[in-house]
Amino acid sequence: MSEYLVDGVVGTLAYFVLAAVILVVGFVILDLITPGKLHELVFVHHLPNAAVITAAQQMSIGIIVVTAVLTSSDILSEGLLETAVFGVLGLLIQVVVMVILEAVIPGRFRDLVEDPKLRSGAVVAAVILVVVGAVNAACLI
Repeated sequence: MSEYLVDGVVGTLAYFVLAAVILVVGFVILDLITPGKLHELVFVHHLPNAAVITAAQQMSIGIIVVTAVLTSSDILSEGLLETAVFGVLGLLIQVVVMVILEAVIPGRFRDLVEDPKLRSGAVVAAVILVVVGAVNAACLI
């Protein structure tokens, strides 16, 4: 095998593992700041608001991580570090956005997560999360 191919495989696996870790950490953080066990709310109880918000948060972090990988250094160790830093920054920004949403949305935003009926507030919050992730990603370019 050529050195280019070996380096490409190693780099791909390293970035994939890093991205997976960032996405899992994002899910855990979201789980900590929302009521109930998020994986149960989404996959067992099939609550639409929990699913919409979770999907938006994962898409948002995914957009940030993809952009971080694409704009990172060609040197693998530097690129992984840059991606990790920008991924963590993206997670922190998402947490801040969730806290702001909790503060400015009338009623309790957290109550939306456990509502069995899809609510417009959850859809709007989800769009806000994705837009914030896209803006965050654009700042990396």
